[in-house]
This record gives sequence, C-alpha cells and structure tokens, in this order.
Amino acid sequence: MNSRVLIIEDEKLTRITLEDTLKRAGYDVTSAGDGLTGLNMIKEGKWDIVLLDLKLPGMDGISLLKEIRNINPETSVIIITAYGTIESAVEAMKLGAYDYLTKPFNIDEITIKLNRLTELKNKIAENVALKAELIGHYQFGNLVGKSKKMRELIEQIKIVANSNATVLIIGETGTGKELVAETIHYNSPRRDGPLVKFSCVSVPETLIETELFGHVKGAFSGAIRTKPGRFELAHRGTIFLDDIDDIPLQIQPKLLRVLQNKEFERIGDEKVIKVDVRVIAATKKELTGLVAKNTFREDLFYRLNTILLRIPPLRERRTDIPLLVAHFIKKYSSDKERSFSNEALAIMTKYNWPGNVRELEHFVEAILITTREKVIQKEHLPKEFLKKVLLQSELKMDELRNEFYLMEKEAIIQCLKKFEGNVSMAARSLNIPRSTLRDRIRKLNIKISDDIKQSGL
Repeated sequence: MNSRVLIIEDEKLTRITLEDTLKRAGYDVTSAGDGLTGLNMIKEGKWDIVLLDLKLPGMDGISLLKEIRNINPETSVIIITAYGTIESAVEAMKLGAYDYLTKPFNIDEITIKLNRLTELKNKIAENVALKAELIGHYQFGNLVGKSKKMRELIEQIKIVANSNATVLIIGETGTGKELVAETIHYNSPRRDGPLVKFSCVSVPETLIETELFGHVKGAFSGAIRTKPGRFELAHRGTIFLDDIDDIPLQIQPKLLRVLQNKEFERIGDEKVIKVDVRVIAATKKELTGLVAKNTFREDLFYRLNTILLRIPPLRERRTDIPLLVAHFIKKYSSDKERSFSNEALAIMTKYNWPGNVRELEHFVEAILITTREKVIQKEHLPKEFLKKVLLQSELKMDELRNEFYLMEKEAIIQCLKKFEGNVSMAARSLNIPRSTLRDRIRKLNIKISDDIKQSGL
C-alpha cells in the first residue's frame, strides 16, 4: 500500500508543485491550504507523513505539530520552512518532527527524503511484526507436551520467566534446551532486549574469553580493532550459555565475577564495564560430577544453579510423541491433513529416540519429504528404523530376563541359607519338586558353599 501524505501549505503554487511531484513518485497525496483545515483532515483520517508549513493562517505549524503528536504519534512530520525560520524548524524537531525542508525546494531532494522516510517506516513496521511473531512463536504452546513431566516443566518456566534469576537447564542432547531458554526470554520483562546465544563447545578454548568479554585494539596479535564481547551485546537482555560444562577452568573466575557483580574488563583493558544481563546456562552433564573432579568451580556451580530446570528425555514422556509428530507435520507439510497411522505411531513410541525431540523432528521431516501418502503407515517407515526398534525391544527383553534370573537366584540362595543348604527342605518351602530346585540350582550356577551350610539363617 502506498504511503498517505498530507501537505499543509498556504502557498498555492508550492502546494500544487509538491502534490504533483509526490503523486508522480507513487504517493497517495492530499493537501490543505490552512492550519484548521489540515487539523480537521488529521482528525478524520490516518496519515503516514505530513508535510507541514510553519507559517499558516488559522493555526501555526508548531501548534499543529503538537496536535498531530497527540492525535497520532506514529504520523511522521516534515517541516516546511523559509531560511528565516530555521530556529523554529529546530524547535519543531525537538517536539518530534522527523526532518525539515527549506524553501525554495529541490524537487529531487523532496522525493529522496520521503523515500528514505517511507523505507524507514516500513522497516520499523517489519521489525514490530517480526517481534510479535517471535513472541507468539515462543509462547508456552510451542513447548509441546501433555505428559506430567512436561506440564510440570511448563509451569516452572512460567514462574521463572517473570524473574531475573539465573537459570541452569539440564537435558540430554536434542531435548530442547535452547527452546526453553528462548521461551523464558521472550516471556520475560526482558523480551524487548537482546537474546545473545553462545556455545561454549563450538568456539576454540583460546577464543572463548575474547568472545565472551571482548578485547581492545592491540590487546594481542591480530586484535586490529576493539571488539565488544557477548556480555556487552546482551546488555539489558539475556545471554544463553550453552554447554556451560565445557567452559575452561581458567575463565570460570571471570564468569563468576559477572554473575556476582555484573562487571568485567575487556582483554587488554583496565576499564570496568557494568552490564545488566540475565544468564541462562545449559548443560547435558551433571555439573556436580565435574565439581567433584575439580574441573568445574563449586562456587560457580552454586551461582549458576539458582533455579534448576530439568528437561525430561523423550523416552520418559512417550505419550508426547503423537503430539510432537502432529506439531512437526504442521511445520513441514503444506497439507495439514497428513498424518501417521496409529500402528506407525505405536512403533515410534516404542523407540528410545537417543537424539530426543531433535531426532524425532528430523525423522518426521524426512518421512514427509520421501513419502507421498496422506496417511503414513507402518510399511512406509524406513527399514533401518524398524530394525532399530526390533533390536531395542530384544535388548529390553534380555534386560528383563537377566533381572528376573538375578531375582530368582537371590531368592533360592536365601532359602538355601535358611535351611543350611538342605535342598529337600528348601524345595518344600518353595513349594516346588526337589528335582526342579536342583535343576534351577544347576542352571543358575549356584554353589552350595560352606557359607550357605553354616549360615544359621
């Protein structure tokens, strides 16, 4: 849609020239010859840009500018002024005018000014729309799951989001730690500030300090310019430190200082920089184990662990798999009626998904691309995937079988101890034939040792 422009100018020739020029440039233009008429037109309609002369009959430009700012602050005003009234133009700029034009006009200058202003307004509108889209995207509804563990996690996040507390997120690879961090930020009072992400494992150890805290020009070989670090860039927002377990031990004191005092120095500089940053850290490891090994500072762990959020692996919330599949179908398919059959979903819920939600998402995306059927059946699932499910089921059966054997073996040993190794008495107590008990003793490799005979139990 073309920008709507209102020209308020009492000089007829100037008004007509402006109107014709801007119409040829593609603008939707209307004009008024005095202040009161212009004010009525502003009250009656929405205008993107107003070209406003300062010297007007009926109502002067400064008074009219104040009215425009009250009626619609989003309307941009460009002042039209003669050389003798530049001071008034400066006053108008202080009151919120975007720019000013001096008489006599340069036609090209007018078009360029309006084009730049229109481009700027379009970008602002796009950014506002993008921000709204981001906020909508990271609403709690995007954390898909109705299982008890996910419901509990979502309730925790709702509470945490409204605070400034440091958060530590623990979860296996692919569980959605970054999504949780994004959800916290975009639902927090800091949502209009930056969200700066940093992976402690993807950056070489020698560069982590300068990436986090920045450096000044000449601080080291190759430092050809001063560079702000991630903490500076995250000022008044949130910094997300992924894989915090990989942060080098020698950098941990500096990170602890930022968490405690909200201050640090760039490399090569003595100037203390203060920042207002919320820290969200994530790890797939138990930091207490690293603390015990002295590879992670205990005081840093306690500072990061103000609020702990655990994301359950997908194998612990299998009931969420059908919901996640439906979510990914909406994300990756233009045909929203596509689905997986109940049999296919049942097989998918049996799989442990070691890559968690990320693995499931890639799996669904690939199936949607390679399969044309509206309803995806068991036979459409990749053969390799079916083999993995079968192998996993067999392993699980073996585990259960071994567990049962161990329980049976322990029960027989305890019974033999009770009767000091007397198989006949133990068989009567277990209510099984003596021959059967001897067979089980042989198969379970139980030795009737002196310990059993003399246990006295």
